[in-house]
Parts: sequence; structure tokens; C-alpha cells
Amino acid sequence: MTTTLSEKAKAELGSLMVNTTELIDLLSLLPKEHLSEYPLLQKEIVSKHPKVKGYNKALKEKRFTKEEYRDRIFARLDIFAYEMALAMNTDYLIERVMLIVGSEIDRIDDLEINEIGADVLQRILLELSTQVRKQVQPKADHPFLAERGRIDHTFWRHADRAFDAFEEGYTTQAALDAWCQLNLHTRCPQSFIRWLKTHEDPREINEWNEYVGQTSE
Repeated sequence: MTTTLSEKAKAELGSLMVNTTELIDLLSLLPKEHLSEYPLLQKEIVSKHPKVKGYNKALKEKRFTKEEYRDRIFARLDIFAYEMALAMNTDYLIERVMLIVGSEIDRIDDLEINEIGADVLQRILLELSTQVRKQVQPKADHPFLAERGRIDHTFWRHADRAFDAFEEGYTTQAALDAWCQLNLHTRCPQSFIRWLKTHEDPREINEWNEYVGQTSE
């Protein structure tokens, strides 16, 4: 299949192609499997990258160890996870711990994986992975934040109710559109079902909550 680019996009591509340094930096950030057909290129892009050279030099000079570097990365990930968890409904986790330690809050520090339960931990990790996707999703992907075109505020202010209807079985465009006309007195956007399959419950999206707060004032 041939991809047709606009003239502006072609110009940007041409600029990138002639700017070897910028192109190499971009390629170095690609997942390895995307360059699997070019093993030598893949190897040299990483090994000859100035940042990689700087890292190896620091290791050689014993400014830090690989383990210290790893621990610093995971410490940063801990912060990401905590900030995302604050935006999630984690009552089920609190209730599980509550059943184990009750009022003995100090016992939380000594809990084992099997005490909290693999099922509970898997659930929270899955929800965190969903939050990661939501955090990096460009705002322009949310129709209610679109800068161009007409936004049906009557619908998007009540997108949570449309989501609940979808969960209750109104899973086709025709069925959900009929439900919206009857209950919200507006039409269901053609893109809504595709949008909710990506983002799920609007009530868990910070941008949507902010949008509702602003449009309700």
C-alpha cells in the first residue's frame, strides 16, 4: 500500500532525511524490533550514540554503577506510578489491605505479595498500564477538546451516561444513537464508540472531568 503525503509533510520528511544527526536520534528511540532487518544499523545507532558513550565512560570512571543507575530509574518510575494511582479508584485495594491489617497501619510495610493477592496486584498493574496510555494520549484526540469544528456539548457533558449505556448493551452505533436521542436529546457522534474503546470510562479521564467542570459553570 502506498502512502500519499501532503507537500508540507514531504518537505518535513526531506528535511529529516538530509539531517543525519536528527534522523539517527529518532531511529535510536525506536523499539528494537522495528529495526530487526537492519542489525548492523541497529547496533551502531546505539553503541555510537553520544549519550551511550557518556554512560559507558561514567561506568568506566566508576562515577556510578549499573545497579545505581537502574535503581534511580525505578525510583522515578515509583513516582510515576504513585501519581497515576492517585487518579484511579483503588478502593478495592484499600479494602483488601483493611481486611488483613485493620487498624494496624504499620503492618502494611511488611505485607507480602501472597497476602495482598496476585489477582489484586494484577488488576492494579493493568489499570496503571491503562493510565500510562491515557497520560501520553494527545489532548487533540479528545473530541470535546477539539479546537476546530462543532463540539456537541450536550452529548460530551454526559459522555459518562453514554458509556454506561454502552456497558449495558447498547454496543452498536444505531442502538447507542437511539438511546442518546431518547435520554440525552442529542445524537451519538460516529466516533464515540471508537473513542471509548480506547479511553474507556470518561469519569477516569482528567481532561474530561476538567471539561465538564468548565462547561457546567
